[in-house]
Amino acid sequence: MGVLSDPKQRQKIIKAVTKYNKLLCVILYLGGVFGFLALAFEPFHAGTYFSENALLPGLVENEFRLDSEARSYNEELHKEIKKSDKTLPKDWMFKQFQNLGLDTYYHNFSLHYPFGMPRDKAIPGQNIYSILRAKRASSTEAVVMSVPLRHPGVMPNEQTSGGIAVMLALAKHFRKQTYWAKDIVFVLTEFDEIGMQAWLDGYHQTKSDYIISEDLPGRSGPIQAAINLEIPGEAVTSYNIKLEGLNGQLPNLDLCNLVVRLCRKERAKVTLNKQVDSYERESWDSYKQSVTTMMYMMWNQASGTPTGNHGLFHRYHIEALTIQGTQEEKPYKTLGVEQTSRLVEGIFRSLNNLLERFHQSFFFYILPSTRGYISIGLYMPPFGAMIAACLIKISLFQAIALWISRYEEEEEDKETEDKQSDDESQKVTDAVSGIVSIIPVIAISMLMASLAYTGPKLLTNVSHPFRLRPEDSLMFGLLALFCASVAFPKMFNKKKPDHAVLHLDWKLLKCIALIVQSLTLFSIALMNISLAFFIGVAMVPVTTLIVPTTSRSLLLLLLVSPASLVFISSIIAAWLDQHNDISQLLYMTWGNMKHCIFMKLLDLYLFGNWTYTVMSFVIFPCWLLFWAIPNCNTDIDV
Repeated sequence: MGVLSDPKQRQKIIKAVTKYNKLLCVILYLGGVFGFLALAFEPFHAGTYFSENALLPGLVENEFRLDSEARSYNEELHKEIKKSDKTLPKDWMFKQFQNLGLDTYYHNFSLHYPFGMPRDKAIPGQNIYSILRAKRASSTEAVVMSVPLRHPGVMPNEQTSGGIAVMLALAKHFRKQTYWAKDIVFVLTEFDEIGMQAWLDGYHQTKSDYIISEDLPGRSGPIQAAINLEIPGEAVTSYNIKLEGLNGQLPNLDLCNLVVRLCRKERAKVTLNKQVDSYERESWDSYKQSVTTMMYMMWNQASGTPTGNHGLFHRYHIEALTIQGTQEEKPYKTLGVEQTSRLVEGIFRSLNNLLERFHQSFFFYILPSTRGYISIGLYMPPFGAMIAACLIKISLFQAIALWISRYEEEEEDKETEDKQSDDESQKVTDAVSGIVSIIPVIAISMLMASLAYTGPKLLTNVSHPFRLRPEDSLMFGLLALFCASVAFPKMFNKKKPDHAVLHLDWKLLKCIALIVQSLTLFSIALMNISLAFFIGVAMVPVTTLIVPTTSRSLLLLLLVSPASLVFISSIIAAWLDQHNDISQLLYMTWGNMKHCIFMKLLDLYLFGNWTYTVMSFVIFPCWLLFWAIPNCNTDIDV
């Protein structure tokens, strides 16, 4: 502290940082990015382990012996599905649960699209759920097993009939056991996440403006955990674990470890985001595979969209994940509904051992493999180093140095003659003028952000008479708003007679923009590290280097604008879908952009996804502050 309190030493530090700021920025940025990616190397992160020993997965003995019963349910369900091409056999499923002696109910709900399509019409939906009451408790706690109802004509490649067969077989088996200390709730949801959100709203007695849920006729106690099954009717070759939830939330790491441990106990292949762990540890190939797995997870997390029904449980502090059955071209081993039943049985037997809610393990982590994890204590330092490159830029330290020097001069001027006092007053006036000069830029940036956030409803309402699809009206309307925002700095350069001129303090504007950007990225990282990381990688090197009146700054800023980031993410999504032809890639990119904007807004209104809010109301105005720096002249007319 003595170095910082000594004016001379403080001045030396400021001069050193000012002189070598570019080198420091490059070192911090590159060190942060490569340090973050290096965490995927196995020696740099920790191996997974159980913090919650009460789960006791190693002591679980499988007692499920109804293999023929599971296959029978699967075959009978396929026959019922073939009887009707338009409806799902809900009545048949309802009767199966009812015949087992469980408390079985229908749950009705309706969906009102936020964009008025179809206009003034509600889309009805219906869930089925059944409750197995625990014999050792009085409905004080519960765990959930859910399966989405998918019509084969709508999603032929993502069927869940195998999961329904597993659920029915386990319900029959569980009913005969006496060791249950928690109620088990079996839920079949229509329209995937929409049906699940409706059921959760009814269970927790919450209201939504667009998903209207009826009251549940039967309930249990607080839900501790949930397992969502996406198992096809055919045999699978591996189990893929989906973790990413709404707004990037993740389940407690112990729940993921539990599924992985029991999959290995059943000698079943388990993957994360369909990426297989490398068998060679501490090798270059192993590192590449770990980075790939980590990037796939971060890509899904950054979107803020849940990857399955499980993702909506997290907002209620319920740990949940999805087990997806996948098929490979050259399988090493096939797994039928009977193997899946034993796996799920082991999971629920372990969850039944819980004495309290999940709390001991990590909630903030990144998984490079099923056997290792990167905790928040490991990934935040390199992320912080990357963002710190913004704060070391010369504009900030020049502002700090100017403030310190002015403060010291004012202290000295108090003991001088009246003439020096007049000079000090003039300096203060100049400083106020500098602050006033950037207020219009900040005000217009916030105005454009407000229009981007509130404009979609207006755009879709205006598009109805023209019979435009909501995706098209949103896309073209937001592009028009972005073009208008890009042109806004030119309004300040218009000459008028008898005008008053203020000097744009671009260094002060950049200082404020860098601080806002840093605080924003750190705030996002506390919930969704992946979104903050990708935005930071793109924006930090550009925003730290921009200066007034350079064409290079304009081009780089356009490349990291919110519109460009959506375009780049759409290209990556099209490329990941194996669209390698240039014309097809561009066509799919355009479609992905429209779909991305529409779905993010739909998720915002239906589920509370704040990805669009962050991009439109936080990142967009912050970017406009930087955009004003190379576009505005040093003189501003007011």
